[in-house]
Amino acid sequence: MKLAVLGATGATGQLFTAAALAAGHEVSALVRSAERLQQHPGLNAVVGDARDADAILRTTRGAGALVSTIGSGSSRNPDNLILDTTQAIVTATSQSELRRVVVQSAFGVGESYSKASFLMHVGYRLAPGMFIDKAAGEQVLRASGLNWTIVYPGILTNRRKTGKVTATDLTDLRRLPGMPRISRADVADFLLDTATNGSWSRRIAVLTVHK
Repeated sequence: MKLAVLGATGATGQLFTAAALAAGHEVSALVRSAERLQQHPGLNAVVGDARDADAILRTTRGAGALVSTIGSGSSRNPDNLILDTTQAIVTATSQSELRRVVVQSAFGVGESYSKASFLMHVGYRLAPGMFIDKAAGEQVLRASGLNWTIVYPGILTNRRKTGKVTATDLTDLRRLPGMPRISRADVADFLLDTATNGSWSRRIAVLTVHK
């Protein structure tokens, strides 16, 4: 399967790209500089800006799914990065046959804020702009008619993959206690799985790790 990736040079994006290639998928990655990607026979770099619908259209040509792991960069001043990128995705897909879009977001965005613990609320107040930007982008995605999945991991770590991920539909979650952590490697695996098998269609998956 051919997969298009936004954010392939980021911490989670690198792991997702590596996992997809290892599983035998072809990957087309939209990047600002091709030099930041390691060369691989199944990896194609498309140089451009994620806010540019034409660049996304070139990246997604022939792909069965688009996965975005783009973060807000400067969390205190996201400059509408997620909103602009999501609008570009919707515009690009309106000109193609691609309908499957999987987006990594963050627990605490939108409706999940009320289900977070007090400790997590304290952390959110330090970077409100990031969560506002993500929420705005998600509203655009959910209203687009695309076959979307939004993924809410807890606090991301660089630990090894555990393979013990529990995915809970946001609507079924009453509250997420404490400050749960999850490795980027586990998140990358979930993103790959749901992108390729079509699960979690038009649902928000909250990811945690069970013991």
